Amino acid sequence: MAATNLPRQNRQGIFFIPLWQANLIFFIILFLLTVSYFIYQINNSQRLYAQDAKQHARLVAGVLALHIKGALLSRNIIEKNMIHFLGNTARFVAYLDSIEPFTDAELENFAEESGLVGIYIIRANGDVVQGPKGWMPIEAKPDQIPLGGLKHYEKEHVLIYRSNKTEGLKEVLIGIDAFGLEELRKKIGLKNVIADAEKLYGINYIKLDQRPDPAYFASEKQPIKITSDAAVIFKNSPHGLTAEVIMPFGKGHLIVGLDATPLLENKKRLWRDFKIFAFILALVGGILSYLLFRQQLSHMEDARRYERKLAKQREEASLGRSAAAIAHEIRNPLNAMSIALQRLKVEATELKPEHKQLITIILDSLKRTNKIIEGLLNYAKLTKHIVKDSVDFSNLILEVLSLYKGKIESNKIVLHKNIEPDIIIEGDRTLLTQLMQNMLLNAIEAQPKGGTIFIKLSRQGNVAVLEMRNPGDLPSQEEMDKIFSPYFTLKTRGTGLGLAIIEKIVKAHNGIVKANIIDDREFQLIIQLPVRSK
Repeated sequence: MAATNLPRQNRQGIFFIPLWQANLIFFIILFLLTVSYFIYQINNSQRLYAQDAKQHARLVAGVLALHIKGALLSRNIIEKNMIHFLGNTARFVAYLDSIEPFTDAELENFAEESGLVGIYIIRANGDVVQGPKGWMPIEAKPDQIPLGGLKHYEKEHVLIYRSNKTEGLKEVLIGIDAFGLEELRKKIGLKNVIADAEKLYGINYIKLDQRPDPAYFASEKQPIKITSDAAVIFKNSPHGLTAEVIMPFGKGHLIVGLDATPLLENKKRLWRDFKIFAFILALVGGILSYLLFRQQLSHMEDARRYERKLAKQREEASLGRSAAAIAHEIRNPLNAMSIALQRLKVEATELKPEHKQLITIILDSLKRTNKIIEGLLNYAKLTKHIVKDSVDFSNLILEVLSLYKGKIESNKIVLHKNIEPDIIIEGDRTLLTQLMQNMLLNAIEAQPKGGTIFIKLSRQGNVAVLEMRNPGDLPSQEEMDKIFSPYFTLKTRGTGLGLAIIEKIVKAHNGIVKANIIDDREFQLIIQLPVRSK
C-alpha cells in the first residue's frame, strides 16, 4: 500500500503520480491561488480606500481654503468700512477742534456720545488732548499705528484708528470697542470651521501645523493651492482605525483623520468569506481526494486479486501438467518397484529379518510417494467434472463424523457438535464429503496427543455456516496469509494440499472460506455455502 503514495515510472520512462495525489496537488494550487486573490483584494481595498481618503482630504482642504478666502474678503471689507467711518469721524473731530479746541472733558463727552472708547488728539504745537483719560492701552504707541490704518489690541479689546495729518493738527487717534469684531472673527474663524467639519460623518479630526490666522499663510493675491501630493497613514487612534491624510496646505500641512472603520469591516468581510471558501475548498478537495484514494486502493486491490487468481490458475494448470507428467513418468516405475520389492520380500527366503524390515520401510515410502502423486492428480482435476444436486448437508456431516468416530476416539479427541438439521444445499456430494473429511483429518492430525474438536452447523439467512475449531499445532499470523496455498503445511509428513483442496471445493460451490486464530489457542475454520432456494 505504501507504494501507492509514491510517483511511479511507466514503460516509457515517464513518471506519473496517482490520481488522488494529482487531485490533492490541484486543490493545494487552487487554495494558494485563492489566498493570493484574497490578499490582492484586501490590499486593493486598502489602496482604493487610501485614494478615496485623499479625495476626501482634498475636499476638506478645498472647503477650508474657500473659507479662508471668504474670511479674508470679509475682514478686508470690514476693515475698509471701519477705516472709512473712523476717518470721517477723525476729520470731523479735527474740524471741531479747529473751530474751538476741545478740552479733555469735552473730548470725553464727545467720545461717549459717539459710542467711542476714546479720542486722542495731537496738535501741531505738540499739545495732547484725550478723553477719557488713560483710555489707550499701555503698550499702544501712536507712531506704531499705521497712518490711515487700524491696530487691534486683543487684551484690552480695543481697535485704534490713526488718521492722516489734518490741517492744524498733527494727527487724531480714535479707539472703538472690538468685542463685536472679535466675536465675528471667532464665528468665521478657522478654528470654528475645523470644529464644525470634525462633526461631519467619517471625519475623526482635522489639524493644521501652523497658526490658524488666515493672514499668516494666505492672501487674496496668493491663494492656497490644493495639490494631489498627499500621504496616507493607517493608524490606531482613540477614535479607532484612522486613515490619516497629510497634505501641503499654505505654508504648512493639513492633517485630516478619516474614519477607517468601513475599511476594517470590509477586511473582516473578505477574511470571513475567505475562511468560508477555504473551508469548503479544503472539504471538497479532501473528500474528493479521499474518494479517489479509496477508488485507487480498490482498483489496485482488484488488480492484485486478479493477479493472484491468474497466478493461481496458472499454478493449477502447471500443477495439472506436472501431475500428468508425474503420473506418466514416475507412477509406473514406482508400481514396478513396489511389485518387485513385494515379490522379493515373499520369495527370498534367505533374507535376514533386518533386510526384510528394510524392504518394508521402502514399501511404506513408495506408498506415501504414490499417495502424494494421487493427491496432486486429485487436486488438478478436482472440480473439472462437478455434479450439483440437492444435498442434506446436516446429514452428510453426521455421516462423516460417524465414519471417523473410531479414529477420533483412538486419538483421544473429544468431539463437541452442534448440527442444525435439514440444511439443504446445491452441491456435489462426493466433493462435499471430501471437504468434510479433509477438515476432520486436519483437526485430528493437529492434535497428535489428543484434544478437542468443536463443530457447528447453522443457517443464517440464505447461507449455511459451518464452523470447526480445534487447538493443537497452530500457524503464526504470518503463516495465516498462505494457509490455503498448495504445498503449505505445518506437519513433517503430508502434501500440504488439505486446506488448498477445501478452498477449491468451497469456491466451486460459490462459497466463502475463512481461517482465524482465536485467542492464540484455537484454529478456527469457517465455511459459508449458499442454501437451496425453496
